Amino acid sequence: MLPNFELYRPTDIYEACRLKERGALALAGGTDIFVDMHSGELKPEAVVDIKNIAEMHTATFKEDGLEIGALTTHRYIEEWDVVKEHYSALYEACSSVGSVQIRHRGTLGGNICTAAPSADSVGPLLVFDAQCIIIGDKGKRMVPLSNFFVGPKKTILNKDELLCKIVVPLPDKNSGSAFIKYTRRKSMDLALLGVCVYTSLNGDLLEDIRIALSTAAPTPIRAYNTEKMFRGNKVKDISLEEMGKQAALEASPRSSWRASREFRLKLIEELVPYAFNTSISRVKGEKSI
Repeated sequence: MLPNFELYRPTDIYEACRLKERGALALAGGTDIFVDMHSGELKPEAVVDIKNIAEMHTATFKEDGLEIGALTTHRYIEEWDVVKEHYSALYEACSSVGSVQIRHRGTLGGNICTAAPSADSVGPLLVFDAQCIIIGDKGKRMVPLSNFFVGPKKTILNKDELLCKIVVPLPDKNSGSAFIKYTRRKSMDLALLGVCVYTSLNGDLLEDIRIALSTAAPTPIRAYNTEKMFRGNKVKDISLEEMGKQAALEASPRSSWRASREFRLKLIEELVPYAFNTSISRVKGEKSI
């Protein structure tokens, strides 16, 4: 049963920011918040339902990439042909969130702002160099998603701020991406580990590589050192075993009842090369989603 609380439903984002600054809890899809409220973990005195703010629902594709409102659902992204065509990893990640019912309700912005280390959509957004448009009572700012997380379930958002949109640049023409969510079962399970790889080729030259890991550290991370080590190499000369081991060195997963630290590190060693190969195959048109 939900606790008693005051409910506000503004249509203006700045009004929502002012309510949030006064202590109201922001509610988007509610797939996390309602669970925590039912369990008694959350007992807010006030909730601001932001679903009536129109500018947070818009999702557009332009020549320079995507601009996705924070209230865009996972299901919308999953069914968006543009995402399937240009952002394979994001499609795969959003398709793996919960059930169809949850994807109809859960939002991209909510998945980001919950700031769980296991957030499915964050890895692909990190390798696509996504930016966050943040609006507060005092104005607007743009922040790289890679700088958005400061700890488990903690973000850089100030008390008066909301994530309004996510800007995702258009990938290079000769690029591919792949997302792997490793779970104990195939449906409705949190990731024991998430791996995402983006690659861009110039002939046989690996012009760019970006690697993101989730459930591998207190926050979703990029494996920048591994990327630097292999960027600019010829694909045929790359040691996949070395790539996996180097990526694991950048991770700091914890042991939990769901999986040990050692198992997660081993998964990184195995899954990073697999995701890399899949992304390369997609660049060459050898493998589709």
